[in-house]
Amino acid sequence: AACAPGPVLTAGPPPGAPTLVITGVSEGEHNAQDVLFAQRMIQHHRQTLIMTELAGTRASDPEVRAAAGRIGRTQKAEIARLTAWLKDWGDQVPPPDPCMIPGNGDVKCRGGDDIGPGADRGPYVMDPSDLEALSRTSGTDFNRMFLNLMIRHHSDEIALAGIEQRDGLSPQAKALASSIAKARNAEIVHMRSMLVRF
Repeated sequence: AACAPGPVLTAGPPPGAPTLVITGVSEGEHNAQDVLFAQRMIQHHRQTLIMTELAGTRASDPEVRAAAGRIGRTQKAEIARLTAWLKDWGDQVPPPDPCMIPGNGDVKCRGGDDIGPGADRGPYVMDPSDLEALSRTSGTDFNRMFLNLMIRHHSDEIALAGIEQRDGLSPQAKALASSIAKARNAEIVHMRSMLVRF
């Protein structure tokens, strides 16, 4: 008598089984967008710190000085996290940009078309001339210019965070991007409320 055929072995789940979707990403897993997010955000935050440090001595309004202090402390902590991730990932931490230091006298850093020596600063980085102008003001003029520049700077930061939330892979980086977007939106609302006084 002929033997009954055995079951046919096929790869994958049996017919009718529910599809398994793997959504977990390991903590160290990341993609090129995560690296770009970290590098650009570090450069962006360094500009913020220049502005907040200037506010400590040049802003005439105590509320502006206090807001600048809070922003500076937050962004220093974020720089530390982003730097640690880049090192863990084996990617380059961007070096400080000499063109971002007001009064450095480097003519190569002047002008919108010449971004000066060093790496590409990307589309969301403030022109050095804005920081230079801010460094030459004080009092009420500084309050007004600082708030206007920081609102614009925060808006660019929110845009960077949005790209990371859309295209990034690292759960940690995407969570930070979400936190940044929420915090900067709240800070923009607060700064706009202060700006009407100047």
